[in-house]
Amino acid sequence: MPYYSNLRYDFKDRNHRKYVAQKIIALKNQLERDIPQKKSEDALTIATWNIRDFGKSNRRGYGQRTKDSLYYIAEIISSFDLVAVQEVNELDEWEKVMDILGSSWDYIATDVTHTGLGGNGERLTFVFDRRKVQFKNIAGEIVLPKEMLISDSEITETDDPLAHGKQFRRTPFVVSFQSGWFKFDICTVHIYYGEGRSGLAQRISEIKTIADYLSKRADKVLAKDKKATILLGDFNIIRPDHKTMLALEENGFTIPKSIKSKKANVLETMHYDQIAFKCEQEIIDFVDSKANSGVIKVFDSVFQLSDEDFRFYKDELLKSSNAKQNDESDESLQTYYKDWRTYQMSDHNVLWARINNNNSIQYLNRIHLG
Repeated sequence: MPYYSNLRYDFKDRNHRKYVAQKIIALKNQLERDIPQKKSEDALTIATWNIRDFGKSNRRGYGQRTKDSLYYIAEIISSFDLVAVQEVNELDEWEKVMDILGSSWDYIATDVTHTGLGGNGERLTFVFDRRKVQFKNIAGEIVLPKEMLISDSEITETDDPLAHGKQFRRTPFVVSFQSGWFKFDICTVHIYYGEGRSGLAQRISEIKTIADYLSKRADKVLAKDKKATILLGDFNIIRPDHKTMLALEENGFTIPKSIKSKKANVLETMHYDQIAFKCEQEIIDFVDSKANSGVIKVFDSVFQLSDEDFRFYKDELLKSSNAKQNDESDESLQTYYKDWRTYQMSDHNVLWARINNNNSIQYLNRIHLG
């Protein structure tokens, strides 16, 4: 569990400290209700979360994250064994979350994407509990060969891809881990969103390309030592029957039905975030149940649309430059608060899956029957 000892130092005001403690308790109760307890040695619980503009200065006029938010974010992350996090920018703010998580937690992050490439200066990050997950010393960003470069239009079989080609706007990040008996390569992405017809074509092309690239790699490691490949993150997928989803599935990745049906954005309108597998069927069978996957709604317990939470954070949101452009009536500020809170937590909920990481019986049976 996170370290709470600094609450007294981070919140000098006693009433503020009590309020944050109360919210953490509510959040803990929600997480205990919605996620199987991670204490089990026979299961690994992973998640993907796009944390909006994390570490970015001023964040589009919505101001800095409060210390309250950092405690709430750490509490959510601590409920899992490994979390892929998108939209981490500079790491100073992230290090504060790591301090709250404590010494058993570690992370691996990419460098920031270059300006001018549509990458928004973002890092892709894995944060993991070392008591349950081992980093296997292999990590890398995916750089495409010439024949796989991405197009900003739909390429036909007769087109030359080199005439269209470019790398990913935000380079996917793949890392090797092990938990118990379960060996896996896990790749996180934040697929380019884009605008209009051309933007959608690039989005589909990026999804197809990462699935194709990783599928070929997955076939090799699965055949060699039964290592699974997991592809997860923010794909900006519109709906299960849309081209954006088909682009992910057509190269052999399986999205369990229990995950595919989830709408992961806060507004619950889109299927942006997904977790896909290329692995032995029993892993899919384990994940594909209501008990072994789900969505954590980040505003069920904190920064709620209640008069109490609005009034508690009213002075804080008034510090942001965007708020100063509004009239300061409660009605106007309450509307602004709905957006402001997504820059405190996120505009995405958390998508998670639980995986069986103990195949000792299968291993022994292979020896016994071999």
